[in-house]
Amino acid sequence: MNSDSRLLSVVAISGSSILVGCGGYSGSSCGSYGSYGSYGSFGVGAVRRRVRNANGARAANAPAATSMSGNYPACTSPGNVAAGIYAGTLTDGITHQVDPVVVIIAENGDGVLSGQDGVYYRLSVSTWDNSASGSFYAYSQAADSNGVQPDSGTVAATVTPAGLSGTLTHRSGEVGSLSLTFDDTYYLASSLPTLAGSWSSSVNGFGLTATIASDGTFTAIDSDNCSYSGSFSPIDPNVNAYSESFARSCNGSTTTFTGLASYFPATASGTPTRIRVFADDNRGDYLVADLQ
Repeated sequence: MNSDSRLLSVVAISGSSILVGCGGYSGSSCGSYGSYGSYGSFGVGAVRRRVRNANGARAANAPAATSMSGNYPACTSPGNVAAGIYAGTLTDGITHQVDPVVVIIAENGDGVLSGQDGVYYRLSVSTWDNSASGSFYAYSQAADSNGVQPDSGTVAATVTPAGLSGTLTHRSGEVGSLSLTFDDTYYLASSLPTLAGSWSSSVNGFGLTATIASDGTFTAIDSDNCSYSGSFSPIDPNVNAYSESFARSCNGSTTTFTGLASYFPATASGTPTRIRVFADDNRGDYLVADLQ
């Protein structure tokens, strides 16, 4: 499993170049508040649905106008202009701490954000023209969540040909500033057979080994003897974003996770193929993995 050489490095918590992490607050076998791995390289680039650039010309990789049935004129599908793979920073509005983050936003508006310091955001984003807005649930490794969503808030951002900038406003009024750059790896077509194979990752004593079939179904086991069973599904066949759903069974308890994943092919410079996986249980437990 590999990653693109164009990917930006995100500083590792542990100094390792790959990530496998479990987070959460429910006291699962991944740890009371989750073991969190280090972040490897992750990509940035451009959004397929950005139909026109800043000068009004059609952007590269934008879909051509398509005729609709009936008496409607030819038009271009607006899609979700915020959709894409990103890397960048999230700056805390109070402490001014700058946290490297990686983000996937799918064509259907579902999104995930994961940061070096262990924060994990589940996003819901819609767009109009070059503006993006929506909501989030934020999970962290803090000890005060007790297995529930610890925080929520709103997303507001501006999309440009180069990336996305905006804010995450928490219920408390705290505002974090986002600065993200797009990765054109997002333009790779999704294909379930591409994901097929045996994949693994290990960091900070937490390991995960997965076997993915050509139809997107998979099984996995981690170093805490938890087992996983689920599947990946393309969201839009034209872009590199997959939805995922799986059940994790630990010590007689089963938890359902949903999330997003993207695939990064091997590069001539020797960077291995990777699948980047983000998932959560909608309560506070989450998994972030960089499978190779």
